[in-house]
Amino acid sequence: MKADRASSRIALLLFAWAAFGGAPSVARAEGAADAALARQHWVLNCMGCHTATGGGIPGKVPPLANSLGYFTHLPAGRDYLMRVPGASNSALSDQALADVLNWILTTMNRDALPRDFKPYTAAEVAAHRRPALPDVATVRSGLVRALRERGIDGVADHY
Repeated sequence: MKADRASSRIALLLFAWAAFGGAPSVARAEGAADAALARQHWVLNCMGCHTATGGGIPGKVPPLANSLGYFTHLPAGRDYLMRVPGASNSALSDQALADVLNWILTTMNRDALPRDFKPYTAAEVAAHRRPALPDVATVRSGLVRALRERGIDGVADHY
């Protein structure tokens, strides 16, 4: 009798716990794991030069925070983000690079993204990441001009 009551109580507690959000959904758990892994890839592959805040190093390393998202307003800018040498030549898989780009864009650049922003995919990265851009500064300058022509001035001419 006591065992039946204990089993019933446990079953009821488990039901209530699951019903009220105690058990994470598979999608929520996978999303959190993906974000954590993307952040880990950022730390190991990007942060050393671009700094912990994504602010870059003035005159040497471009900032990623609060500026990178503006490039996604242009198809050529979207391509640019995959083809800068640090991204293009990285040892990250196409999926990992897509995840890192999406993590940087959605955590450090949310206000700079276009309303219709579509996350990068592994297939898109595989199709466009190579070859690396040979003259990043010239391409960047052209993109900044194109953004300004569209009324977007969130990216500095020089870093």
